[in-house]
Amino acid sequence: MNQMSSIKPVPARRGQGRAAALMAARVWHSYAGAFFAPAILFFSVTGAFQTFNLHKPMPGYRPPVVLQALASMHKNQNLRVKYADDPSPKKDKRGKVDKLDDTPSPPLSSVIAQWTLKVFAALVSLGLIVTTALGLYMSWQTSRRRIVLLWLAAGMMLPMLMMLAV
Repeated sequence: MNQMSSIKPVPARRGQGRAAALMAARVWHSYAGAFFAPAILFFSVTGAFQTFNLHKPMPGYRPPVVLQALASMHKNQNLRVKYADDPSPKKDKRGKVDKLDDTPSPPLSSVIAQWTLKVFAALVSLGLIVTTALGLYMSWQTSRRRIVLLWLAAGMMLPMLMMLAV
């Protein structure tokens, strides 16, 4: 007949110190995520606009000044817009109009590859926005809300103060 033997408990491989370290890492990850979330969101959104050149004036399109300023902040770390309001060809010192670019258009396969990459970059931006929002939500639900709010406020205010100093 089968006799059942008692099961001996096996000691846990992870000690209390490891569990405490993992908990501390999770808490600090939550606070760091709240601090960097505004910058991640800013660069994701402005990067998506720049992927499709929505910040540059083109014939028949005049971008809002706010898009130009945000793109300048993203690329040049200042609010000075370097694009002219008028995308038409400029006149040189002698009054002659610059020639338009006479380079041949790229092959269709190159255009398709470029647009595929642009769509992928936009999806990456969207992924960053969604996962950052989820991270903020999780941080808000699992950590001390006041501290998360302080880190989030610091993550918004510090770049704004640095921007005003530029």
